[in-house]
Amino acid sequence: MPSSLRTAAPTEEPQPAPRPAVYGVPSPALLARAHRGYARFLDHESESVGQDDRAARRTGTAR
Repeated sequence: MPSSLRTAAPTEEPQPAPRPAVYGVPSPALLARAHRGYARFLDHESESVGQDDRAARRTGTAR
C-alpha cells in the first residue's frame, strides 16, 4: 500500500470536562442576589398595597 493512502492510527476521543462536584447547587452569590431581588419585590408589593388602601379611602370605596 502506498504511503499516501495510509491513514493515521485512530486517536482516542477527548474526554468530556468533568462536572462540578456540586452540580446543580446554586452559589452563595446567586442566592444573595435572589434574596435581594425578592426583598425588593416584597417592598414594592407592600408599597402598592398601601397606596391602594389610601386611594380607596379617598374615594369612599374602602374594602
